[in-house]
Amino acid sequence: MSLPQEFRLDRVLEHIHGRVTVVGSANADLTLHTTILPRPGQTVLGTPVRVLPGGKSSNQAVQAALLGAKVRFVGAVGKDHYGDLLRSSMKKAGVLLSDCVYSSQETGTAVVVVDDNAENTIVISPGANNDVTEAMVDEHADAVRQANVLGLCLETPVSGALAAARVASASGTLVLLNLSPYRNVPAEFLRLTDVLIVNESELADPLPGRIDPTTAAHDASGQSLLAGGLSKLGIERAVVTFGARGSLVIEEGITTVVPAHQTAAVDTTGCGDAFFGTVLAAMASGVLLLDACRLAIRVSSIAATGHGAQASYADRSAILAQLESSVISWDS
Repeated sequence: MSLPQEFRLDRVLEHIHGRVTVVGSANADLTLHTTILPRPGQTVLGTPVRVLPGGKSSNQAVQAALLGAKVRFVGAVGKDHYGDLLRSSMKKAGVLLSDCVYSSQETGTAVVVVDDNAENTIVISPGANNDVTEAMVDEHADAVRQANVLGLCLETPVSGALAAARVASASGTLVLLNLSPYRNVPAEFLRLTDVLIVNESELADPLPGRIDPTTAAHDASGQSLLAGGLSKLGIERAVVTFGARGSLVIEEGITTVVPAHQTAAVDTTGCGDAFFGTVLAAMASGVLLLDACRLAIRVSSIAATGHGAQASYADRSAILAQLESSVISWDS
């Protein structure tokens, strides 16, 4: 399926106003740059370390709020400087923090190493994120019930994320799951998921029949194979992201390729979260999945032009300045 030749992204952005709740992680990113990523056993020199706000769920909440959605964050941080940094960043973006609790554990941290090609490696120490359990979700269930959409990832205990999905499903709240970092999840979790968003490497393990997402995405028959494999897992709507090669949107067996927006990337850290946060904000406002992904492609490409995750995210006015009265042409 091809995209229409003309599409007004600014009009989609102008409609964002819905309620989003994100349940999950917040990390302080200890970020440094190096010419090449080290191989096992290799030592390389890097730049001075910068401490930046991050964590997949916190990133997603910030991007959704910057686009105009009403966002609540359910998570945990430590009573430390890193926790203050994360709360300050989310509050500045407009995220409501009444459901973000203080933990007796230290704030989660991530060591992020970025090379000259804007690629990265990330190692996470969960810390306070381990407090996002089923019991915590039960205490803050109203935040889920009152949302139009719920955003989940897997940087916190699966039991807590699954509990949030159960509350959302029972309340009519749309469940969007970012299957990252990849872990095995109960089949029930996938059945409760309304939209799965995953990159090509994360999708390889759960697919039945040894389907290779990277190979399958290249032609219509392969795309149908991907859709069929996801359907067997109980997933009828999904987005598979391929980085600089764009995304594949799957809805009820129909597949659509959304091309990437070419940009001069300097750091891809948090770009996937910018994508997911944009989809959350758009779908919470009644925007169709395909249109939400078209906007998300553009928003995440802007994030790639700056350093860090939240530090590189653009707000609604900055994005509109680039999109207003512009016509985006897509390859058919």
